Amino acid sequence: MKIGAKEIAISGVMLGLALLLDVAPLDFPTVWGMKIDVVAVPIILVYFLLGFWGGVFALGLLFLGLSVVSSASWLGAMMKTIATFGVLIGLEIARRTVGFDIRNPRRLLLYGITAYVIGVAIRIPLMLLLNYYVALPIWLGLPREQVVQAVEKWTHVPFWVAIGLPNAIQSVIDVFLSLVVAVPVLKRLPHIGFEGSPAGD
Repeated sequence: MKIGAKEIAISGVMLGLALLLDVAPLDFPTVWGMKIDVVAVPIILVYFLLGFWGGVFALGLLFLGLSVVSSASWLGAMMKTIATFGVLIGLEIARRTVGFDIRNPRRLLLYGITAYVIGVAIRIPLMLLLNYYVALPIWLGLPREQVVQAVEKWTHVPFWVAIGLPNAIQSVIDVFLSLVVAVPVLKRLPHIGFEGSPAGD
C-alpha cells in the first residue's frame, strides 16, 4: 500500500479524534494502569477505510501521539498500540476467511465474532507476556518476580484473569463498536472502503 495524501488525511483526522478521546473522561481505569476506553475505535475505522496497512500506519501515528499526550507516556502508548495491533490482525484474518459484506447482516455478525475470537486469542497471551516482562515491572516499580503477587493481591483474582478479562472487554469495544461506526460510513462512502478487494491492495 502506498501512503498518499488521502491516507495521510484520513489517518490524521482519526488520530486527532483518538487523542481527543484519550484525554476525555470516557474511560474505566484498572488498578495497574490499563484503561478500558474507545481510543482505538477511530484507528480501527481507518482499517475499514484503507485496509490493513492503512490501519497499521494509523496505529504507528497513534503510538507517537499517545506518547506525547497520554498520562501513561510511551509505556501506555506501546501497550495500547500492540494490543490494538492484535485486534487488527484478528479483523484481517476474519476478512480473509469468512469475508466482509456490509449488505449481509449474518455474514457481518459472523465476521465480527470471528475477528473478536481471533483477536482475543492473539491479544490476551501477548498482553500477559508484555505486562509480566515489561510494562508492570516498569509501571509498578517492582521486580518481575513480585508482579504476579502484587496484581493478585490488589485484584483478588488470578493474574491471567486480571490481565485477560479487561483486554477481552476492551476487544468487544474495539471490534463491535468499530463495526457499528464503520458500516454506515462504508455504506455512504463505498468507494473508500476495502470491501470487495483484499485489504492493502
